[in-house]
Amino acid sequence: MDSMRPDEIRFAQKTISNHFDNGKLIGETLDDLCEGRCRVEDIPTISVCRIKGKWYSADNRRLWVFQKLHELKKCDTIPVLVVNDIPKRKLTTDNKGKSVEVIGSPGGKWFKKIKSPYKPCRKVKSRKTSDIKMLTS
Repeated sequence: MDSMRPDEIRFAQKTISNHFDNGKLIGETLDDLCEGRCRVEDIPTISVCRIKGKWYSADNRRLWVFQKLHELKKCDTIPVLVVNDIPKRKLTTDNKGKSVEVIGSPGGKWFKKIKSPYKPCRKVKSRKTSDIKMLTS
């Protein structure tokens, strides 16, 4: 079995559910990992596939958890299983897998501690022209 940094793996899907099939919220799983109630090795291994030079996974909810864990500096690498393809029905990303939208609240508390690399923008009307400018807060 290989291992990779979670931030090297892209999402195959555009959106994911906020919970696993057993009903547990993805953010609660992140909390369990952060607080030592389970280990990365306790989570089923994600499969990855190389597509156009980039690594993708169809196991997007687990990847979301592992990426957040990595952002929190709680893990460096995760075990992965390299596969030959991803089912076409799971290839729905529209941003080359750089991010995924969680449908509903992920729950938990640890993901809220992650600092966004982007500052929120606000629209300001210029006094000289009627153009709208984007300024960082």
